Amino acid sequence: MLRSYLLAGLFFPLFLSAQPEVLRVGVADAPPYCIDDGEGNWYGMAVQLWQLVAEREQLRYEVVDFSHPDSLLPHLTAGDLDVVLFSTLDPGAERRVDFLQAYHHSSLGVALPKTNGLWTTLRGLFTLQFLYIVVGLSVLLLIVGVVVYLLERNRNDDQFGGERSTWQGIGSGFWWAGVTMTTIGYGDKAPRSLAGRAVAMLWMLVALAVTSSLTAAIIAATQATQPLKFPEGLRSRAVGVVDESPAENYLASEGLDFQVFDSPRAGLEAMQEKQLDAFVSDVTTLRYVIDEYDGISAAIEATDAEPEAYAFAVRQGSPLREPLDEAVIQITLTKLWREIKNTYDATRKVPRSAPRRR
Repeated sequence: MLRSYLLAGLFFPLFLSAQPEVLRVGVADAPPYCIDDGEGNWYGMAVQLWQLVAEREQLRYEVVDFSHPDSLLPHLTAGDLDVVLFSTLDPGAERRVDFLQAYHHSSLGVALPKTNGLWTTLRGLFTLQFLYIVVGLSVLLLIVGVVVYLLERNRNDDQFGGERSTWQGIGSGFWWAGVTMTTIGYGDKAPRSLAGRAVAMLWMLVALAVTSSLTAAIIAATQATQPLKFPEGLRSRAVGVVDESPAENYLASEGLDFQVFDSPRAGLEAMQEKQLDAFVSDVTTLRYVIDEYDGISAAIEATDAEPEAYAFAVRQGSPLREPLDEAVIQITLTKLWREIKNTYDATRKVPRSAPRRR
C-alpha cells in the first residue's frame, strides 16, 4: 500500500505537467494586424496567423486584450502574458523579450486629401511636361506636312499647290497630317500621287502608335502631382499621428509639429473633415483603414522612413520560442498565408469579398 502511495506521489506531478497549459495571449487594437470587432472577438493578420500556429501546435490559450499596443511588452516582461501577437522588432526590447520570425514588413506612409480631378487636369495643362508634348507633336506634324506638301504641290494644285504660297501649302500639309492622325478624316484634303499616297499609308500606321503614346502622355501630364518630400514637405502643414506610435517618435525627432489621435481611423476622419492636411502612420494600416471604411478617402504616399518588422514576442528564455518560431516560419511560407496577407494588405490590390464598413 505504501509503495502504491509513493508511486502515485512520484507520477502525479508528471501527470500535471503533461496537461496542456492555457497560454495568455496579449492583443491590442492595431489594424490590420489585430482588430477588435467591438463584441470581444478578434481578427486580423496576426490573429489569423496565431490561430494557425495554435492549431498546428495544439495549444490552448485565452486572449487578453489591452487598450494600447505599447502596453503589451511591459505586461509580457512582468509575467502577465505568455505571448504577444503584435510587436515591432526593437533592438532595445530584445534584451527583455524574445521576438519570433517577422510575419510582415512595412514602413511609414502619408495620407493626403484627394485633390479635385477637374482642377488637377486643368492645372496639368499649364505644366512644362504638357508643353513638351505639344511642341514635340507639332514638330512631328510639321515634318509630315512638309513631306506631303513637297510630294503633292505639283500634282494636287487645288489642295496643296496652285496659287498657294509655300507656307500656305505647308499649312495644308500640317492640317492633313493632324486630321489623319486623329482618324477624323474630313476628306477635304487627300494625296493623289503615288508617292503621296505611300507616305499617307505609312503615316496612318505610325499615327496609331503615336496616338496611343500621346494619350498616355497627356493623361500622365495632366494628372501628375508633385511627390511629397518627406518629412520636409510636412513642416507647413497640419499633421496628425497616432499617440505613442513610431510615426509620432519619428516626426518628433525631425522637429515637426503634429496632433495626436487615438487611432488611425480617428486621424483619417479628421483629415476628411479638413482638420488636417496630412496623416502619418504605418502605410499598411493606412491603406487598410481607407479600404475598409466608407466615408474615408485619401491618397497614400509610401516612404522608406521607419521601416518596421512585425512579429510575435515571448518572455526571454521561454520554452515556447523554438516551437512557435518553427511553426511561424513554416506557415508564413505557405500559399494559405499569402492569401491571408492579401486579405489585409490593400497594397496587393485584391478584389474585396466583403462590404466596406460605415
